Amino acid sequence: MAQTVKVTILGSDYPLRSNDEALTQQLAQDVDAQLRELQTKLPGQSTTTLAVLASLNYAEQEAHTKENERREIDRIALELETLTSALEQAME
Repeated sequence: MAQTVKVTILGSDYPLRSNDEALTQQLAQDVDAQLRELQTKLPGQSTTTLAVLASLNYAEQEAHTKENERREIDRIALELETLTSALEQAME
């Protein structure tokens, strides 16, 4: 059941609904760390700009992860096709 979890990001508190408090807290800490890192690198930027940049960083990471997963699935599918062919030949 969803519960309200309070997280703090860049000094602001946000009450969030979550089914996994520990995961929500960890993700909030990761977002906070990413934003603080960007804030250090780009001290003149607004919080909104930092949030957009952090979002784009996370989106890029997700895209790379999905591409890597797709490649791994393709590799496994090819390996299964090769094994299937070898088994079919062995059975003949």
